[in-house]
Amino acid sequence: MPFITINQFKIFYYENKVAGTPLVFIHGWLGSSKEWIHQLCYFSFKERVIVPDLPGFGKSDKPKARYSIEFFTKQIINFLKLLGYNEAILIGHSLGGMIALNIAIQNPKLVKKLILISSSAAISQSLRDKFKLSWVNLIFKLVYKKFLKNIVKQILLPKFKIRELKKLYTNALKIPKSIVLRTFKNMTSKFNIHNQLTQISQPTLLIHGNKDKIISHSMINELGNLIPNSEIFSIENGSHRVMVNNHEEINKIIDEFIKK
Repeated sequence: MPFITINQFKIFYYENKVAGTPLVFIHGWLGSSKEWIHQLCYFSFKERVIVPDLPGFGKSDKPKARYSIEFFTKQIINFLKLLGYNEAILIGHSLGGMIALNIAIQNPKLVKKLILISSSAAISQSLRDKFKLSWVNLIFKLVYKKFLKNIVKQILLPKFKIRELKKLYTNALKIPKSIVLRTFKNMTSKFNIHNQLTQISQPTLLIHGNKDKIISHSMINELGNLIPNSEIFSIENGSHRVMVNNHEEINKIIDEFIKK
């Protein structure tokens, strides 16, 4: 599993040697390339697969940066260009879906198809109120671990195993606090591209767990109404991490979509 250097810092990624248009899996906030292990196992023997750790996460370098959606967008575009790809199928979860959406708008020729899992073009006011973002700086300073554990629980609800909670929480604690904070604030309060969604012409698949506590069904429907060539799949009893907890169903849905 190699590294590639972009703007003087290293990006860790997995890439197999199967021919064809690559499936590029982009993980979410607090995640890493490991979030896609079930998709790697399913697709690696029949599709070109590329799975990076975003800057600041996983094994990638953690430079001083804004960690905005725009920052991640530029890094993924440069990442794919350095690897020599002019076209890809982007598959993004949560934050990764926001990045994929932004890439499709800014560099449409690079995106053959778009698959968004538990994602949105903006975080709703109700969710911002839920996590009391006006107090986020103070919370991070005073009760960071408690705040982080609450976020992790929301990601995993409605049902989860204690072992799953501990694993995701432990991995989240390994990310520098400053990166967690900057990414979270930029993702939830400084990103809204609803007015640009009608520009997306690529076939788009929207996957949503009907028990997701982060992204509501109405948010997914809004995406579907605004993106012209899109379709929605709702996963019964699916949480925010449907690609992990409902991976067999998700993999089949993705497989059928990319073969169309």
